Amino acid sequence: MPSLQQLTSLARGTQRSVCFNWQSPTTHLHQYATRRLSRQSQVTTIQVRRLRPSWQHSYSSSVRPLSTSTRLQAMAALDTNSYRAPSSFADVEPVTKKPNGGPTATTQNVTLPHIPDLFRPDFLDILLPVTGAPSPAATASSSSTLDNATFTNPLMEALKASTNHTQTWNGADAFQSTLSATLDAFQAMGPGSVGAVIEDNLEAAWKEDPQLALRIIWNVRSIHDGKGDKEVFYRAFGWLYKNHPRTAIQNLPLLVAPACSRGKSEEANMPHGYWKDLANILALAARGELSPHQDPFWFLHSPRHDWREQKSARSRGWVSLPKDKAKRAEALDVRQRDLATKLETDRTFRALYIMVAHLFAGQLVKDLSVLDKMQALEPGSEEYRALSFQLSLAAKWAPSPGNSHDRNTNLTSAIVLLLHMAGVSTCISKPISVDAPVSAEDMHILRSFYQRWVLTPLRKTLVLPEPLMSARRWGDVAYNRVASRSMAANSKHFTAHDPDRFTAYLTQVESGKSKISGATLMPHELLAKALAYNSNHQLPRPFVDIMLRVADAQWGVLIDRLREAGALDNTLAVCDVSGSMGSLWYSGRGTVEPIFPAVALSLVLAQLARPHFRGGFITFSSEPEFVQVNVERDGLVKTAQNMVGRPWEMNTNLQAVFVDLLLPLAIKNKVAREDMVKRLVIFSDMQFDQAAGGGTNHEAIARAYAEAGYDMPQIVYWNLAAHSAGRLEALPVTAEMEGVALMNGFSPAMLKVFMGEAEELEDAEWGMVTKDGGPEKKKVDAFDPVSVMRKALLKKSFDALVVVD
Repeated sequence: MPSLQQLTSLARGTQRSVCFNWQSPTTHLHQYATRRLSRQSQVTTIQVRRLRPSWQHSYSSSVRPLSTSTRLQAMAALDTNSYRAPSSFADVEPVTKKPNGGPTATTQNVTLPHIPDLFRPDFLDILLPVTGAPSPAATASSSSTLDNATFTNPLMEALKASTNHTQTWNGADAFQSTLSATLDAFQAMGPGSVGAVIEDNLEAAWKEDPQLALRIIWNVRSIHDGKGDKEVFYRAFGWLYKNHPRTAIQNLPLLVAPACSRGKSEEANMPHGYWKDLANILALAARGELSPHQDPFWFLHSPRHDWREQKSARSRGWVSLPKDKAKRAEALDVRQRDLATKLETDRTFRALYIMVAHLFAGQLVKDLSVLDKMQALEPGSEEYRALSFQLSLAAKWAPSPGNSHDRNTNLTSAIVLLLHMAGVSTCISKPISVDAPVSAEDMHILRSFYQRWVLTPLRKTLVLPEPLMSARRWGDVAYNRVASRSMAANSKHFTAHDPDRFTAYLTQVESGKSKISGATLMPHELLAKALAYNSNHQLPRPFVDIMLRVADAQWGVLIDRLREAGALDNTLAVCDVSGSMGSLWYSGRGTVEPIFPAVALSLVLAQLARPHFRGGFITFSSEPEFVQVNVERDGLVKTAQNMVGRPWEMNTNLQAVFVDLLLPLAIKNKVAREDMVKRLVIFSDMQFDQAAGGGTNHEAIARAYAEAGYDMPQIVYWNLAAHSAGRLEALPVTAEMEGVALMNGFSPAMLKVFMGEAEELEDAEWGMVTKDGGPEKKKVDAFDPVSVMRKALLKKSFDALVVVD
């Protein structure tokens, strides 16, 4: 073993590598040598030759060049006098020691069965060969799916219509189906959908139009261009994975690829999902939970036990707790054996496994290349900042060795093998054979390198708050870099541990001097959290005030981002506040009561509308009422409190909105036809009261407008109810109805379908002339349920999706 002086002498010379022998585990010695030499920028390679009686292997590890700041931090953290060379193998800490100071050993078997396809770029063609020609892509000019859904025989139409009628809970006539399979599926993918309502509707939609059916599935997940419902997407993807596995797996890159553009920009720079979706899908498949019928997803919602309470109860003898550690080890062993069996026998699962590993490994290689360029620049420079925006969040969501995703999938092991084959890690000098499994010892070395030299520097550069929070380095958290959901979840911790700095940050946000993330949050989540904090009288009022400031700031960011897509023209929200919608004061967890998204989306629409229709919406239960709101002035909580104080009853009298409020006011004030509201968006669970005069509510409203001499406004029925009965419930119209759209879900991103229409028309009319030089008329887009659905699904961000089986 060379002395420190010898190592330092070598490092200060021209030699850029150090080699020595040692009879001890390589990782232990390598860590020591790396720490000693990391302060010397000249040393780029440390080679360690490990000797044992039974075998001799040569290991080497290429140490990544460290920046000056990184070396200084390493020197400050390392006490150079505390190292004691191991005198025997018994003194050596296992190589599986967690870097965060956790348990020093693990029962996890980190090896993988032999997977030769892992290293082949054509693994999909080998495991899931395409047997037929793919379906043509759906386009805006292709024929409407409605053509395939209607009959021309009058008798058959009458017979089919007679079986399609149903009633709402309150006795109103409604429909069981829109008579379009794809439109039914679009409506079925709503909040909390599970089981047959997903399975049956997707199967029918796929028969009608596979391309649109695939877009419907991706629309469910899309954060920026769709409904943003993660768990319903997992169930829908489970159906796709089972019935069309090649299509499901081949399109997985579209979850994390930049496909969505911001506002009116043509540049695609935002993905439909996020990197954790890939790890979640793989873990659910490994555990047998990737299915339309799975509810809940136990992997995603496993109960968390407070170890402090368990320890206290055990010490006081209050309870006799089983040996959880042994049970967990046994369960882990069973899962790992099941995983190995699936990888060896299930070709579809193996293809999914390899695809996820390839996506993570490929992106990490790209991010490491960007990081290398950044380390050669001065931190804070313009070029450095520009490069930092090229880093993805793959390193944040890539499985850490030993975490929950890794324990259920061993995905880390597959990723490190791919990184090693790509030349990223050279900590094992001997070649890894693609024809045999990698030993546990080699795998541990690769995983240690991956944690130390891949994940750690990338996560540090991304300025992620979670590692800093775990290390109790609250003062180092860069609040303007905290993501939307992380800010919503951790603002209470920031307030508790770093109150002065966090309060000062919020003040800067409110004055416009700093930014806060919030564009990807759901409005109803912000509203519900703000109301819950405000009604919790056990919390200190200063703490509550800070939480409300966070919610208001994030709400403002969400509205600003939506405004980038344009304004809503002549549009007014109609908010169902009847008893069937629930209560704003309900604070329990589980299924979201429709009242929260109804009020939240109505507030969003009231802020996005053009000035003449901005700042108000109509509420209805037994009697409709126009409510004026100003969220910018009053904040979320005060606005909601003003609404709650109004007379809300159990009735759901939709007809009264038109017959008792809008039409009488228009007639009384002699409102011209061109000044009437052109579009109403009704946020409801669709359980309307029975219409006066018979028929559906929509038919009764149309009659009333015709009698008054006004054009009926376009109506968007926005369903906020979960289809828990295994089928669609209480649809207000069918697919052929003109002047109507059907939407659902909690995401304001779906409002973008109706935004910016005036600007689009102006852009289209500019310079539009005929061959004779006269103005050319632009064809007005049809406004019916199928046409509006197609407008939502035929966005450019979904164009790369392809049906292959």
